[in-house]
Amino acid sequence: MDLRMILVADYANVAEGKPNVMGIFGIINAEACPVRQPEMYFIATLTAGAAEFGRKATIRVKLMDSGAKVTLVDFPQQIVIPTAQGGRRAEVNVIVRLRDIVFPDFGAYQFSILVDNDEKGTLPLEVNKIEPQQS
Repeated sequence: MDLRMILVADYANVAEGKPNVMGIFGIINAEACPVRQPEMYFIATLTAGAAEFGRKATIRVKLMDSGAKVTLVDFPQQIVIPTAQGGRRAEVNVIVRLRDIVFPDFGAYQFSILVDNDEKGTLPLEVNKIEPQQS
């Protein structure tokens, strides 16, 4: 399987086999830590060739700090790779709704997507400190 797309957003779903995504972001701004993100969606599209059709696979989504010391999300999912028609590659859309994720510190975090423990791609996510707004 190969990675075609990887995103994090405010909302996502799949309609008629197509991912719909709203509010793509890569930075979370906050005044203090820990930072609680009430909801976000991890979105990825993987493709597979004919040799993989019908095979069972484990897709795993991880969210870790930059040193891979803290794992905030570890979400495994079993799939069967679909069969595509007409010589096309099969597409597998992965959408994971993440709720109440707590980032303990400011800094760099990273999403990873793995297929059968083989990392297919990563996506950085920054948690930045901002100054409190004056009222």
